[in-house]
Amino acid sequence: MDCISLASKLTSAQENDFFGFYCRGVCNTEFKFFDEALNDFDAALINLKKNKFPKIMEEYEQETELRIAHVFRLQRKYSMALERLDKLINQYPKYAFAYKSKAGMQVDMDEPWNALKIANQGLAEHPNDKELVNLRNYLVYDLTTNRNE
Repeated sequence: MDCISLASKLTSAQENDFFGFYCRGVCNTEFKFFDEALNDFDAALINLKKNKFPKIMEEYEQETELRIAHVFRLQRKYSMALERLDKLINQYPKYAFAYKSKAGMQVDMDEPWNALKIANQGLAEHPNDKELVNLRNYLVYDLTTNRNE
């Protein structure tokens, strides 16, 4: 809980600070305070837009959107998580983690064909990404040996 306290001090001292809200969101996620985490990540995104150097903050925007989708995934709110990931992929098609997360979510939902499609989309952007290659190989193996579909 110290991390939440420290992040709260930072947000109190600098109310427009992205990092305080982001860090508190991460802490709240770890403690399974999901509503608080979502509020913090939303506040972080609002403050991110106020930054004088928006190009520098793109990486943080991607990571924050991914974390929001992760919270929805943990809550089993898959449609909301997929919506966030679709938005993220559309805005940043080169962001490999979005494909990995979306494909993983499809596996969670027992949709291996969709997961394979998404892994292949990610590999079109990142052909040498080992995690995506491994995921694709696992899915191909699973679909061809363990399923009668």
